[in-house]
Amino acid sequence: MMFAAPSVLLGLLALPGLYFLLRLTPPAARRVLFPPLALLRGLAAAERTPARMPLWLLLFRLLAAGLVIVGLAGPQLHPPPALPGNGPVLLVIDNGWASASDWAARRDAALQVVASAQAQKRGVALLATARDGTNAAPYIQGVMPASQAGQLVAAMQPVPWPVDRAGAARAASGFHGDVVYLADGITDGPGFDEFMTALKPARILSDGVTASLLAAPGLSGSGALTVQLAAGASGQHVLAQTGAGDVLGSAAFSHGVATLALPLALRNRVARLVLDGPGTAGATALLDHNARGGVVGLLAGAGNAETPFLGALYYARRAVPVGCDIVTGDLSALLAAKVNVIIAADAPFNNDQVQALQGFVQGGGVLVRFAGPLTADTPDTLEPDTLLAGDRKLGGALTWSAPQIFAPFGGGTPFAGLTIDPDVTVSRQILADPTQLDPATIWASLHDGTPLVLGRAQGAGYLVSVLTTANADWSGLAISGMYPAMMARLVGLAQGAPPKPDAKLPLLSALDAFGGLTKTDATASLTPQDVPGLMVSPTHPPGLYGSGAALLALNVGGHVPPVAAATLPGAVAFGGAVAPLALGPALLAAAVLMLVLDLLISLFMRGLLRVPVLLALLWLSVGQAHAQDAALNTSLGYVITGDAATDQTTADGLGYLSALVSAHSAAQLSAPVGLSPGVDDISLYPLLYWMVLPVSAPPSDQACQALSSYMQHGGLLVIDTPGGEAGAPGSGSGFAPGIEAAVQRATACLNLPKLAPLTAQNVLAHCFYIITDFPGRFIGAPVLIATKDARDADGVSPVIVGQNDWAAAWARDANGNPEQTPIPDGEAQRVVADRFGTNLVIYALTGSYKADQTSLPDLLNRLSAP
Repeated sequence: MMFAAPSVLLGLLALPGLYFLLRLTPPAARRVLFPPLALLRGLAAAERTPARMPLWLLLFRLLAAGLVIVGLAGPQLHPPPALPGNGPVLLVIDNGWASASDWAARRDAALQVVASAQAQKRGVALLATARDGTNAAPYIQGVMPASQAGQLVAAMQPVPWPVDRAGAARAASGFHGDVVYLADGITDGPGFDEFMTALKPARILSDGVTASLLAAPGLSGSGALTVQLAAGASGQHVLAQTGAGDVLGSAAFSHGVATLALPLALRNRVARLVLDGPGTAGATALLDHNARGGVVGLLAGAGNAETPFLGALYYARRAVPVGCDIVTGDLSALLAAKVNVIIAADAPFNNDQVQALQGFVQGGGVLVRFAGPLTADTPDTLEPDTLLAGDRKLGGALTWSAPQIFAPFGGGTPFAGLTIDPDVTVSRQILADPTQLDPATIWASLHDGTPLVLGRAQGAGYLVSVLTTANADWSGLAISGMYPAMMARLVGLAQGAPPKPDAKLPLLSALDAFGGLTKTDATASLTPQDVPGLMVSPTHPPGLYGSGAALLALNVGGHVPPVAAATLPGAVAFGGAVAPLALGPALLAAAVLMLVLDLLISLFMRGLLRVPVLLALLWLSVGQAHAQDAALNTSLGYVITGDAATDQTTADGLGYLSALVSAHSAAQLSAPVGLSPGVDDISLYPLLYWMVLPVSAPPSDQACQALSSYMQHGGLLVIDTPGGEAGAPGSGSGFAPGIEAAVQRATACLNLPKLAPLTAQNVLAHCFYIITDFPGRFIGAPVLIATKDARDADGVSPVIVGQNDWAAAWARDANGNPEQTPIPDGEAQRVVADRFGTNLVIYALTGSYKADQTSLPDLLNRLSAP
């Protein structure tokens, strides 16, 4: 224990004098009549000695005075540990990207070091090992008073790039004093041993935890988002978030890889992947246009277009980039499906179709036309440039002496940077009219200069013509690796024109160390061709680069040195350090309470305690009544699944729903309670919410008996799932593979009544709010309820089964913000979900009463009948 103001303890020397002063207590006053003569008669010449205070009361008061003196001296438990040495202290702090996850604990540890230096009256110097935003090398600040150093430490923030070990080593090499090093636990590339040699730390503080790092995200062969955990604990989950922070999906890591299979419309709304837990730049992976797919429509003039190896669309379908949805059909079907790209293989168009396609391109669509025998003789006007009728082929009128290879792609075309395959040759093609040809429309040419791919921007879209076939009839392009590479560039035009490899892209939004994305005025820039080997730094901070729709994401993952644990001999875990505990306020509060008690004792000794006692008893009785009311409040219950994230979402959802019902009805609900059927008594809860997961195990025999008894004795069991199987009805289709088997396993032991779809005519649809849909996070899946003859005597169903993830739609965080986004209608869907939840609670509480109300018109009609 130590004291902040030890000189105050000298006041304890006054306690003996206070002892003699407190002994002299005059007797209590008495009420007497006032006869003057009697006063004179009773005079006595001898001086009377005042009555003495009881010894126990005297000691009590001395103790109170002692507590005041000691409290003012500022005693502390767990004072900051003494620092080695007696000279100035150099506090070295790793403040790179790996320090952000525990920055609050790291800052507290640094402040404890500063407090120790202040207690020892030692100066403090500071060294942050990362470069600052101006790209200045690490440098030592100080030596300065500890109070000033504490202010700098409190204001220090981490940066989203690696530390500069070499620069920090150079800065520390000239310092003379004791070094305390707050390490982030990783080496951050080569040079760590040299850094430690230059530092020679007298004390090392580290939490011993390796920072989490997400690698660059990508798309699987099925179009699902995938991301690898490059560093960190494997038990984490990854969340798919929109730019506003709404969660669209989550997945656990399996063998270091997490896969999020989302419908295309949702996947294109994902702006970032983040790890659950503290937000950091390393735990955040920004997505750019490369991770977003489009809807590609395939159209062919011939009826055998899908014939293996021969059909006009066989190779085109396989060349469509991963992550795109493919739609086939006639032109009207493709336009109705709102495709982004139409690939037309030798498909002639009439005037009405040409007009419709022109509107499609003007509105932002991409039309890619391949040549063929059906379109060679009668070219239409829907081309980037004027074409000649007929075709050029080996042995024809416009003959080649040999098949032609591709010329290198120009730097100003969408194909810039692609590698030419010298084995790809073209033996037949349609020709552009050289007398009217605009050179700006030539995106690819043959080695002899003949244009092969023409393209032009029209309105917000692009019109592209490939002057050879989509299959291998006229060229070897369709069976080469160039084909999918070129197709990816063309399909990518629907997301905005991709930046040129050497284009200078300015920083649009910067990612800070805590994973926040903010607009910036920084002048940083990069070129796409430099990204693969680029390291994030003050000159190239992580974030989004470019402008318009085709942005380029530079993440921490993949652009920092490989994460390797550092060797830190003798390191002390600062995360478990106990902060100094000031005892002064508690001692002063105890002294005040003792003085109040002393006052009550004095009143009691003088016989004046009747009114205070009455008030105290009244206050205690009111408090007891309030405590009893709190114990009798109704609560909703939920079945604990064992999955922490699911249980937290369910608790948050039912908590918000309880508050909502309490605010809009006479029911007053307490916080929801997590329950284990068969272990806990579930009969006290009017509604029991059970989220069944695809991995849920069947309930035990005791749990089955408890749930069956619960339904038989008036309880409402609500069974829900986090979505449905692929192909299931509703917007939750595909979000919970294996859920049907899981529900069957979970309910096999229950004596469930016969179920039927819930309709708008049921009392549940209008027992509080009048609603026609019953959505949660998802909508459209049927909600099942007991048939009329299977309900209890009051007409109330004992069970409701759905797969709309109701709790996720109700859930709000500690700040009242929604935790997940309803799909597909967002906030409008959440409003209806909240109303359905309110109806559920009212139905559980007053189901029979509301059921009787629905029969009221029939009863009145019977009474009025003759």
